Amino acid sequence: MGRPALGAYLDALVAHVPVEAGVARDPIRFPLRYLAPGDVEVAGAFAASLAFGRVDLFGPIVDAALAEADRRGGPAAFADALVDGPDPTAFADLYYRWLDGHDLAEAFRVFGRARRQAGSLGACFRPGPARESLGAAIDTLRGHLPPDASRGLRSLFAHPADGSACKRWCMLLRWFVRTEAPDLGLWTHLRPADLVVPLDTHVFRVSRFLGLTRRASPGWAAAEEITRQLAVFDAADPVRYDFALAHLGISGACRGVRDAAVCPGCPLEPVCRA
Repeated sequence: MGRPALGAYLDALVAHVPVEAGVARDPIRFPLRYLAPGDVEVAGAFAASLAFGRVDLFGPIVDAALAEADRRGGPAAFADALVDGPDPTAFADLYYRWLDGHDLAEAFRVFGRARRQAGSLGACFRPGPARESLGAAIDTLRGHLPPDASRGLRSLFAHPADGSACKRWCMLLRWFVRTEAPDLGLWTHLRPADLVVPLDTHVFRVSRFLGLTRRASPGWAAAEEITRQLAVFDAADPVRYDFALAHLGISGACRGVRDAAVCPGCPLEPVCRA
C-alpha cells in the first residue's frame, strides 16, 4: 500500500469519527465552556495538565476545580488572584493521584504568574517549531513554580529536552492553534504546520499498526517521527488526524488487537497491520 493511499484512508477516518460525540468524552470540553480568551486559556491549560489516565477519572477533578474557580470569578480571575496570595480553602478536599489540593491550586498560581508577566498564556509560546516553542514556554512556566514545589506538581510541566512526548502540552497546542473543529484557533501567532502530534497510548498504538513508526516507546522522538509521516499527507496541518486517531481508542472502536466484531467497520481496516 503506497503512502498516498494511506492518506486517503486517514482522510476517511477523519470524516468517519463523530466530532460532537468525541468532544463529550474529551478534555477539550473544558475550555470549550468559556468565551473570554483568558478563561479559555487557563481552563484549557489546567485541564490539559491533568489529562493523564482515563477521562472519567480526571474529568470530575477538573470539573470540581473549575467550579471553584467560577465561584471566584472564573479561571483567569482565580489564577490572577492567587498570584497575590494562596487560597487555602479553594481545593482543600480535591486530589488526583499524587496531586493534592495544594498542588492543584499551585498550578493555577503558575498560570496566573505567567499571565502577569507575559500578558497571556499564549504569549509564553513563541512562533516556531514545536520543540522550540514548547521548550521556551515550559522553561517560562517552570520559572514560576514555587521553590518547594512537589515532585508531582513539577511533573505537570514536561519538557521536550527530557525526551518526554509532552502529550498534554502538544494537545493544548493543538486545541489553541488549529482552527478546524473541535479545536479553537485561539493562538493565531502559531502555525498548525509547526505542531507535533499529542502522542497518547491510543495514537501510538494505531500509528504502529499503520507503519507510521517502529519505535518501541512513545517519547518525543516517536511523536516527531509520526508527525513527519502525517505531514506527507497534510504538510500544512499534520496534526489534524490526531482527534480521530485518539478517539478510535477512547471510544473503544479500536481494541488494540484484531477483532472480527469491530475491525471490518473501521476505515483503516484495509491498511492496518494489527
